[in-house]
Amino acid sequence: MQWIEVEETVRFNEVDEWGMIWYGNYTAYFDVGRMALLKQFDLLPKQMVELGYIAPVIKLTCNFKKSATTNDGIVIRTTVKKPEIAALFFQFEILLKDNRELLASGETTQILLTTGRKMIYRLSGELKRRVDRLLQYCMQT
Repeated sequence: MQWIEVEETVRFNEVDEWGMIWYGNYTAYFDVGRMALLKQFDLLPKQMVELGYIAPVIKLTCNFKKSATTNDGIVIRTTVKKPEIAALFFQFEILLKDNRELLASGETTQILLTTGRKMIYRLSGELKRRVDRLLQYCMQT
C-alpha cells in the first residue's frame, strides 16, 4: 500500500492545558493528509463540485496511542482502501517525526453524492477516471 506523507509542527494553540495535542486536533491533521492526497489527483472538494459531486464524511474513527507536545514535528500519513461502494475510505497514521513512533491512527468514510444530494452507486466519467488513478496509486506495493 502506498502512503503520502505531510510534515507539520505541533503549534501552541493545538495542545490542551496538560501540554498534549488536544484530541480534536487529530481530525484536523487527518484532513491535512487527506487534502494533500486528493490534490495529487485533482479531487479537492472544489474540483469534485465542478464535476457535479460532493463527498461528506459519514464515519470517523481515531485510535490514540501517545501524544506529542508543542513544537514536536509530526508526520501525517494518508492512503485509501479500495471501496466496494461509491465511497472513499481513507486511512491515516500520525507519527512523531523524530523516531516515527505511532501517535494515532484512524479512518474516515466519505460517501459520494451528486451536488443535488442524490446518492450514487457507481462511479462514471471523469470522476471515475480520477478515483481510479487515486486507487491505482495507493494500491501499489
